[in-house]
Amino acid sequence: MLEKLLFASISVTNFVGLTLSLWLGFYIISRSPRSRVSWLAGATLWSLCVYFLSSLAYLHSPPEEGSLPWWLGWSVVLAVPFWFHLSLSLRPGRQTTTLRLLVILVYLLALSVAAVMTYTRWVFAGATPKSPLYYSAQRPGPLYPLLGLFLTIVPALSLYNLYVSWGQASTPAVRRQFAVLLWATGLALFSGAYTSLSICLGLDAPVFISNLSLSAAVLLLGYGVARYSALIEGRTIRRDFVYTALATALVIGLYLLAAFASDLVFDVPFIAFVLIIMLAIVSHSLYDWARTHLDRLFYHQRYGDLKARLRQFARTTSPDQDIQDRLQVIIETLCRSLEVTRGFIALREGEGFAVIAGWKADVIGQSVASEHLTTDDITILSPPGEMMGLGDMALIAPLHAGGEQTGAIVLGQRTTGAEYGEDDLDMLDECAHTVGSVVHAARLQERSVQQIDALLTEVRERERELQVSMRQLLAETRPPLLAGQSEREDISLVEDVLRHQYDYPYLGEHALAQLRFIESYLDVGEGAIVTHLDRGRALQKVLIAAIEKLKPPGPQPSPPSRQWHQYTILHNCYVLGKPNRDVMSDLYIGEGTFNRARRRAVRGVTRALGEMETEAQRRN
Repeated sequence: MLEKLLFASISVTNFVGLTLSLWLGFYIISRSPRSRVSWLAGATLWSLCVYFLSSLAYLHSPPEEGSLPWWLGWSVVLAVPFWFHLSLSLRPGRQTTTLRLLVILVYLLALSVAAVMTYTRWVFAGATPKSPLYYSAQRPGPLYPLLGLFLTIVPALSLYNLYVSWGQASTPAVRRQFAVLLWATGLALFSGAYTSLSICLGLDAPVFISNLSLSAAVLLLGYGVARYSALIEGRTIRRDFVYTALATALVIGLYLLAAFASDLVFDVPFIAFVLIIMLAIVSHSLYDWARTHLDRLFYHQRYGDLKARLRQFARTTSPDQDIQDRLQVIIETLCRSLEVTRGFIALREGEGFAVIAGWKADVIGQSVASEHLTTDDITILSPPGEMMGLGDMALIAPLHAGGEQTGAIVLGQRTTGAEYGEDDLDMLDECAHTVGSVVHAARLQERSVQQIDALLTEVRERERELQVSMRQLLAETRPPLLAGQSEREDISLVEDVLRHQYDYPYLGEHALAQLRFIESYLDVGEGAIVTHLDRGRALQKVLIAAIEKLKPPGPQPSPPSRQWHQYTILHNCYVLGKPNRDVMSDLYIGEGTFNRARRRAVRGVTRALGEMETEAQRRN
């Protein structure tokens, strides 16, 4: 009874290890096909897949008494140098010539050991009469101790390489993935040492323990490398990994049902279906890879027309009438690309917005109240709301230019019923930025063409007034923020103090240190002399308080959601002093999205400081 249970346990463990190593190898390579780390991990996993297959075949179809099959064990020997090379590739810094020579030496040793195992009896002398459920069934040859040292020392070196990488990891997220790889390598090292000692000493040690440890190592290695590659490339795999794993498990389950049915009805041994199940995993993995690349191809084609229209739209500026025709082309292309039921573009006219272009909505020329479309960022209406009798509108993308909102792109629900994804929002952000800039430039051009003479006169008059105002401002020592200068200049001042917020002497001499509301943040005793260092500390407190106002309510999710991006970027970059690339890695965003979110956050802090200064002036 015990041997039957042990036989079933070893069979299940080998089969699980086989399917995991085969699937994970294809998963890693299909997600990062240009990465050397991915290919080394795939080669390691596939070598172990062959080992699990040979162990399963040896267990279910043992050879003649006294002999061992030539293919038993050589594949795990090849997995060792692949794993070692992978651990070196993950070490930070460039590899030295000594390390490269060491990698070559390990590969040569592995090939030599595999050749000796295949063509001679120097490593395995043969089989004993004992059950193949135990390692005592394998009789070691005179060179087997050398194989045991190889299966122990090289994995130990791999463990050391990963430990060095773990200690030098740049972010906590990368550090966690190296910890997973450390566990995987430790389990593999235990499996190699357990197997070597058991065979060398002729112990009745169950094969199940070693294979279970190696199967767990395969799972951790595959997931750890997949997660590490995703972090480095700035993407997430959580949903994709679970979805692909469930789909593969479903395919394997169906084939297992067919195998068990054939065993019961036709007395076909289960081992005969193993290669068929492996082929099913390979075909399913390749299909998933091909589908992913086709999706990317169609994705680029889907947005390709829209991007071409935007490039053409941004090349020239035209009067409003021509702008209206070109915006009609943009909204039609945008709605087709995103598969949207309806949408329109509205531009600011006076106190409200006027619809200037529409898709499947006969509302051109109608007005929309300002409160319906005014927003600082892309807003998803949840639930979608009725607007102008058009039905449910699901999203508003504001058009900003010149420090103000010049219009909005309003879209309805998707025809497929799906929600707008991150890629769609990034594309909308880019579209809104381009359209807003061009519309602003076109309107400026139209006004300049119609009123060129009046503008020149007005500019000269304003220049004289500005000079007088500036002299008055200097005489009255009024604060610089939002007093006689543009928003762009205010934002530039705020960015400057953010970069130097721990330099108290610099902050104390900065123009923003003279703001009136800074007085309320001075931490000095009554009658004490206020120095520029005190003003520098007070200005730093003001900056941190303004940044904290960007923090959304509730606990921060992991990874941070879109609404946390502005606060996280300013807090981590300027308060904590983390490098930009680390913050982008933590948020899983690209450089373009990072820069846009940072600009919006700095603009928000600038507005907050302006409101605080206005309130301080009102009280005085």
